[in-house]
Formats: sequence, structure tokens, C-alpha cells
Amino acid sequence: MNSTRTLTLLRGERRMWSIGGAILLLVALVLAYITLESRSSPTTTRDDVANDFVALALERARARDVEGALEALNVAIAANPEGAADAYYYRGLIRAEQGDVQAGIEDLTRAIEITPHFPQAYAARGSLYLLSNRPSRAIEDFNKAIQMDPQEPANYINRAQAYLSLDINDLAEKDLAQALTLAPNSLAAYFNRGVLYLKTDRPEEAVADFTRAIEISPETPAPYFNRAVAYIELDQREQAIADLEAYLRLTQDEDGRHQAEALLNSLKGTDTPVEPPHD
Repeated sequence: MNSTRTLTLLRGERRMWSIGGAILLLVALVLAYITLESRSSPTTTRDDVANDFVALALERARARDVEGALEALNVAIAANPEGAADAYYYRGLIRAEQGDVQAGIEDLTRAIEITPHFPQAYAARGSLYLLSNRPSRAIEDFNKAIQMDPQEPANYINRAQAYLSLDINDLAEKDLAQALTLAPNSLAAYFNRGVLYLKTDRPEEAVADFTRAIEISPETPAPYFNRAVAYIELDQREQAIADLEAYLRLTQDEDGRHQAEALLNSLKGTDTPVEPPHD
């Protein structure tokens, strides 16, 4: 298969994997209610009953009793609806994780109404806006979160995702650089900057960032796929083949497997199914 046909396949039939944006942040936020202590909210007053039920909800969530956590949060909200910012916040995260993104947005909005200085709620709602393809609204929320907490790298990464979706590439690049200043070993920042470099026709820089992402997390599949894409742009087929084979060894994503196999077949000039190499 010649180079022109390979690049046609590359641009027309594959996708670049994107991690570290809204979905990654959402996962991190959902884990927060399982693994962390209740958030300290200095401007919110809660009565003892509501506070106790928020604590109970977090305990149940850590035990992966999601329904029990929701029940406890509902009681906390009923007990003190005007002082239940934390309860709305955690309920919003759980609802979003269960697939009801709009309900999650509504709960996070209520949390913000109760406690306006709540950067975590703005960041969470921004991630949900981004997840539901509302990048302009997401940027507004990430702006608020960054104003309140300028040292949190995830907010810059996620705002960069929103800028990228709107083709505001210069601002996306600035945000990813700032994220790396705050978190020099951020897999998500290096990966998404690599995506930006691919998008703006800078494959050599993309290779460097995907390589750094792989050094940080060798078992994460997506950087191998995207580095293969960058290598193809540079006409470095052997390196691209090696990365696609590594991706196939690591990934559990069936759609991703099909795309990688198709691309690998095109590079090898074969139509036979690709068997991932064994260690």
C-alpha cells in the first residue's frame, strides 16, 4: 500500500484517542466520593443531622454501595436543603457516573447556588458540560474554578479540551503548558498536548509528548496508538507498526482494536486479521 493511500486511511478512518479531558476528570471526581474524606466547605453551615448523613453517604460510597450513598444524600438534602452544598455535590457526581449527566449538572448547580465559592463544583459541572458537548459553558465553569483555585492542573487540562473542541488551539496550548508547570509528570497533559500537536500538523512534537506519556504510564494503551499516527505522518512505518502492536497487546477497547488492526493491515499491506504479538 502506498504512502498516499495510507494517509487517506489515517485521516479518513481512524480516530485519535483523547484522554485527560472531561471523561478523565469525571472519573477522578467519581473516585473522590469513594476514596476521600468529606470535602471541607468553610462557607457552608450544616446541621448535625445533614452532616452525619453526608458522612454516612461517603462511607457507603467507599464500600461501593451506590444506592445506599444516594439514600443518605437524599436524607441530608431533606434535613437541611439550604445548607446541603456538599450533599448536592456528591449526589451530582454519583448521578453523572450512573449516566444521568443532566441530573448531575442540576445538582452541581444547586451546590454552587448554596456555596458560590466552590471550585470543585464548578470544575465538576464544567466536565459534565464538556461531556455533553457544551464547550463554551464548560469554559465558563473552568474559568471560575481556576480563579478560585489556580493551582489545580486538572482544570487547565480540561479547559484545554474545551478550547480544542472549539479550534482555539493557541489557548489550549497555553493551558496545557500551565498544567505541566503545575504537574510536570501529568500523563493527561502530555497526552492531550500530543493530540494538539497532531491536530496542528506538528508530528515530531507529538511523538515527543506521546513518548513522555508512555514513559509515565507504560501500560496505558492510547499513547501508543496516537504515537503510531504521528509516526505515519513522519513516514516512519516500522515505528508505527511497533506502536500499533503494543496498543493491541494492552487495549481492552474493541472499537479501538478494530481501528488499530485496520491501520496495521494497511501498513503491512495485508488484509488478514492481525494477531497481537505474544511476549
